[in-house]
Amino acid sequence: MTEWRTKAPIKAAFFDIDGTLLSHVTNRVPQSAYAALRALKNHGVMPVLATGRPSYMLDVLDTSYFDAFVTINGQYCYKGDTVIYSCPINPRDIETIVSQVNEGMYPCQFQELDCVYVNTRCERVIQMEQFVNQHYDVQDISRALTHDVYQLNAYLHPGEEHLLLDATHDVKIARWSDLFIDVMPTKGGKSNGVRSMLEYCNLSPREVICFGDGGNDSGMFSLCENSVAMGNAQDEIKAQASFITDDIDDDGIYHACERLGFID
Repeated sequence: MTEWRTKAPIKAAFFDIDGTLLSHVTNRVPQSAYAALRALKNHGVMPVLATGRPSYMLDVLDTSYFDAFVTINGQYCYKGDTVIYSCPINPRDIETIVSQVNEGMYPCQFQELDCVYVNTRCERVIQMEQFVNQHYDVQDISRALTHDVYQLNAYLHPGEEHLLLDATHDVKIARWSDLFIDVMPTKGGKSNGVRSMLEYCNLSPREVICFGDGGNDSGMFSLCENSVAMGNAQDEIKAQASFITDDIDDDGIYHACERLGFID
């Protein structure tokens, strides 16, 4: 059994939301997770959100527990009123993707800083809405040509990713659902967002720990030298993790913090 010991005293903890803090079964954050966050703060550990969600979609949890935010998969990061990192998708790639979507190659969701919209509410989009308990408005996606877009959710099944990647130049992808891929700028991703936060807070990768469950957490797990995969995490994330805790609905975050010594 893995010994639950970090490589250095922990000064900050990064948390994914969906599937890590927020249960897809109950659509809520377990009270035990909030208890763990309080315990971390009592131990002088700074809790940080590291999520694919933009700021206006963080109302699914109590954000007062967190001191800093890595949002939109790392493309927009802030602490208080200070913007630490901002990285929208290259407009040339947006033009290509808008053209592909208009040609009917795949449905797509566009995320700006203050709004999210889709080109259609087809069956796959509705399935995703039900999975994450959200609703996406249909808008004219030509607005993406004149606004900063920080992330896309392209509704491509496994094996179809090349349709987008072969036509673009400055994006990368991550997957945590068979329904779609996250599309982000090459200099985006949770790893770059977390790295920017570490530099701003003068922290090393040895002094932080991260919690996650999906493919978009892979970069964060590669950067942080201490990482915890939820029991419900994807197998590849478990393979990357320093530690594997219980499922989110079995108080996984609380038990991890208990084993790490943050809870007596």
